[in-house]
Amino acid sequence: MSLFIDKQNRRKSPLALAAFGAALLYLGVFALLYAVLAEPLYEHVRLGSPAASTAAHGAIIALAGTAVCCLLFLLEDKRVAPLGFAGLAVVLGMFCAAALMLEGEERGLMLRLIGLYGAAPVLVGNAVAWPLYWKLRPKAPRRRKTVRQELMEAAAKEAAGPERGPAQRTEAVRPPAQDA
Repeated sequence: MSLFIDKQNRRKSPLALAAFGAALLYLGVFALLYAVLAEPLYEHVRLGSPAASTAAHGAIIALAGTAVCCLLFLLEDKRVAPLGFAGLAVVLGMFCAAALMLEGEERGLMLRLIGLYGAAPVLVGNAVAWPLYWKLRPKAPRRRKTVRQELMEAAAKEAAGPERGPAQRTEAVRPPAQDA
């Protein structure tokens, strides 16, 4: 099987690759926002307990990052943005699986860090992106052309030629009259 053509001789969709790229982009956006906003939020946003303050900081960063990441809804294919957030959940699961391979005390520490910094962006991002996608998605599904259809269209255009008009094109296609 080819990398770009499936068994039915159709072009494969690059959607999975785009969604994975979006998930990595989102990961970078949230990491950058944590790096930039963690200290100012720590200084200016304090609630009753340290756990509540940390949860509020995570929620604020998750909301800001989700707003930035939802700019991918400006792309032609609206599915990339929510699938990127679903991919971000998969990446979070991969981080958790990697943390489970650690020994003893490090395992618990890594799982807490992953949950602290990863859960809010995944939950908020998916909670915002999927309903937004259901509102913005196109109502009619797009039809994919097979390679054979594309070749037939190209051959028809080539046979018609640019110098012929519509009336000449129809005459050229008609079979010659047979003598009876």
